[in-house]
Amino acid sequence: MVDDRNEVMALAKTAGAKMMDRGFNFLDPWGNHIEIVAYRDVQYLKLDEVLRSMGLALDKSEEALDELRKKGIFQKN
Repeated sequence: MVDDRNEVMALAKTAGAKMMDRGFNFLDPWGNHIEIVAYRDVQYLKLDEVLRSMGLALDKSEEALDELRKKGIFQKN
């Protein structure tokens, strides 16, 4: 998971990865299929304290937050 999928795809292309036709996907030199996922769009959270200690200020999309709320995982608004 990353915060800038376009940057990662550009770096992968520069490094010689085989770009795939669908979305943010490529094959690494060993043939592994890699899908680049934006942190804000997945149902995964890091504690605010962990993000701060890592020097990160990341947010979540409202869709991801709604899914987490439905599961009772995330209560903040």
